Amino acid sequence: MHVLTKIFIVLVSLLAIMMVPLVVVYAQNEETFKSKFDQAQAQANVANTRLQAETSRNATAEGRLKTESELLLRDKRELTDQLAQKDVEIRRLESELATARSMQAEIRTDIGVMAVTAQANQELTESLVEELRALRERALASERQIVELDEALRDVTSQLSVAIAARRALEEELQQVRDEHADAMSKLGAFVAIHGDLPSDRANIGVYPDINLDATIISVRRNGDQILAEIDAGSRDGVKQGWTMIISQGGTFIGNLRVISVDINKATGVISHENPQERGMVQVGQRVTARKGRN
Repeated sequence: MHVLTKIFIVLVSLLAIMMVPLVVVYAQNEETFKSKFDQAQAQANVANTRLQAETSRNATAEGRLKTESELLLRDKRELTDQLAQKDVEIRRLESELATARSMQAEIRTDIGVMAVTAQANQELTESLVEELRALRERALASERQIVELDEALRDVTSQLSVAIAARRALEEELQQVRDEHADAMSKLGAFVAIHGDLPSDRANIGVYPDINLDATIISVRRNGDQILAEIDAGSRDGVKQGWTMIISQGGTFIGNLRVISVDINKATGVISHENPQERGMVQVGQRVTARKGRN
């Protein structure tokens, strides 16, 4: 035989020997592969079932999403319309805001004017209140003056009554003095007829008053035998140094006052012919009278 043929036979034999284990392994693995195939087939069926179910769910979800998308599109259109309306509303509100701001500016101006007016009214009110208070104070002062005038009128009326009574007493005293004067003149005439004229000594007689005057004793000072009295009338009332004035109380002659010092509103004189036992002492408050042309 040819060598190549022998080599081929050897190779085929070797291949056959090598194929036997492979066939055995294949025969053993076939069952395993078949079992795995069946398992894979079952898994594929399960996967297909799951796929179909998932596909159905996806279709359902897709339908739902489509429905939701349509709803969303509709909502979008509605929102777009609402947005357009809102834009219109915003423009209207902006216009109203501008109008409101203009009105606010006018209101602020009016408030300023009102504030100035209120301030002026307040000042006017305060002025009127002050004037009212002043008028009230004047009214109260007038009422007080009326009360004081009423009291003064009552005092003057009382003093007038006292003065009328004093005048009557003085008139009676004057008549008595005239009677005494007539009697004294009669006695003096008889004395002059017997003894002649009296010596002239005007230094002790004093100065004849040239006006009628009534005053009041405001103080009395006694120093030994000398008695000084001060009256509430002075040079502005016409009192002059050297006057001899009559002191009386309730129509009773108390004594004479010969003026030795004269001030502008008071005068001081020496008391004479005081008789405390019969007529009383010279005291503060007694009346002092001067009659024109007479001592």
